[in-house]
Amino acid sequence: MSTRTIEQLERELHDGEDTHLGRPDLAAIREAGLRRRRLGALGAATGVVVSTVVLGLVVGVLTGGGSDRAREPEPADHPHQLSELAQRALAEIPGARQVSDWQVVLPAPDGGQRDWGLDDPIRPVGAPVDTGAHHYSGVTSYRRADFPHWLYDGVQHIEQTDLADEDGGYPVGSTDLGILVDDGPAYLGCVGTAARCGPALLTRGSDGGWVYEWGMGTDDFLKPGSKMEVFLSDDYATGAPGRLVLAGLPGTDVARVELVTVAGTRVAGHVESGTVVPGDTMMWGTVTGDLAAVIAYDAHGDVVEDHELKPCSDPVDCEVR
Repeated sequence: MSTRTIEQLERELHDGEDTHLGRPDLAAIREAGLRRRRLGALGAATGVVVSTVVLGLVVGVLTGGGSDRAREPEPADHPHQLSELAQRALAEIPGARQVSDWQVVLPAPDGGQRDWGLDDPIRPVGAPVDTGAHHYSGVTSYRRADFPHWLYDGVQHIEQTDLADEDGGYPVGSTDLGILVDDGPAYLGCVGTAARCGPALLTRGSDGGWVYEWGMGTDDFLKPGSKMEVFLSDDYATGAPGRLVLAGLPGTDVARVELVTVAGTRVAGHVESGTVVPGDTMMWGTVTGDLAAVIAYDAHGDVVEDHELKPCSDPVDCEVR
């Protein structure tokens, strides 16, 4: 991504105001987003078509085995300092905080509304559980009126130019610029019917209802005899980069779970057997650094599955492996 100064951005926005300040073609962006990341179990389980335009979130569905966990994390492809736009956001947006050398998290605007989601209300099966992590999206996931125009227009301009692909598609709500909006606590719930629902990450909307962020699982996820699948999402609730880890196994044999990082740190995770997803087990927790493995144990302390993550190169490659 090329770097431009605030003055250059403002000049480009002013020169091309009719082009850059118009509303994006959400239908085209949703189509591009679905090409980047296939939504899994929810659509298959409930018949609900879900479109997501928040491309900053990368979700990995991971399978694997082996014992070599002390590997080096993959190099991050990002700048090593705040962009000028992120610096201005940090200085001028109340409540903004720097969470890494190149990232700033902004509080969700009062009364702010994101421009995407399902038209019908989300009604989870049972009570979703608070994961202890937060969900994050980009500035342009919200309405233009929710942020200062210099910020919204500056982010949108970069999305439509520097981040655009060869076909003219571009992301909306990208966090690749290092400017994130804290959408609030992230919940794990099951969406669909009592007889058949799919696990999903949820947040609370401005009206107090539930917002569907993303579903999880391949077509075989949680089917009897299937292996564990693991999902990762960035989390900055502690004020520093971390990972929310979500995992699932069919059945209710799991009583305890450990999250193992590449540095060898073991973190006790949370287990819900048969409550979040009827008849199956969901596990979650947060870690600092890169995750190496998830180990599930039964009530006797025996290993149900020792699931090691393998490296991947891009969002598509990371979906199932």
